[in-house]
Amino acid sequence: MIKKEIYPKTPRMKVEGEKVYLTEKLDGSNLVFFKKDGELYFCQRKNIIALNELDAAQSVLYKGLYQWLKDYGETLRNNLHEGSAICGEWLGMGTIKYTIDAFDKRWYMFAKGNVDDEFNLYDLKYDHNLFIYPFENQVIPVFIGVVPEVAELSVLPNKQHLDGIYAKYIEKVGRSVEGFVINYQNIICKYVRMKSGKIIEYSDTDHKNIN
Repeated sequence: MIKKEIYPKTPRMKVEGEKVYLTEKLDGSNLVFFKKDGELYFCQRKNIIALNELDAAQSVLYKGLYQWLKDYGETLRNNLHEGSAICGEWLGMGTIKYTIDAFDKRWYMFAKGNVDDEFNLYDLKYDHNLFIYPFENQVIPVFIGVVPEVAELSVLPNKQHLDGIYAKYIEKVGRSVEGFVINYQNIICKYVRMKSGKIIEYSDTDHKNIN
């Protein structure tokens, strides 16, 4: 006879329910920074570039990124934990033009994670409360922004609900908004309402994982 309980315990439903978090989807360009073997790397499009290759790669970099890394690259390298990665949006390359009054940073963080020996990202987390942990002093540097939080919900929203939240949000911020990123149990999807500078009707074909 083998003494072993084989059927797993069924977890209890949380009394308060699961939370759904909405953040603003910025009209930027995906840009990841990570530290490996003591060096800072950044990944734009399909290129992974080391900070010490910055001058050689200058011609292929996002607009403004070269000087930004000249100003802040060494500080970021010294402050990131080994193996940590931070993911975000580089502003200035999209259709929506953000004013400095609303967005005074060039790069806005939307996730943290880690990188393995094959330069693969893993353990991505989208919870803003965790964004301090890639940094050795557990403080987000002043030259880094965080994507704006829009709402915290207790139910999964449908299209009508999201349309209503979008209408109130653009009235509140008084500017163009591309859409939202919806985070439920660390699974994300996007709700897009603006493309090429024009408001569009949202459809389920746009509501998919953004990784």
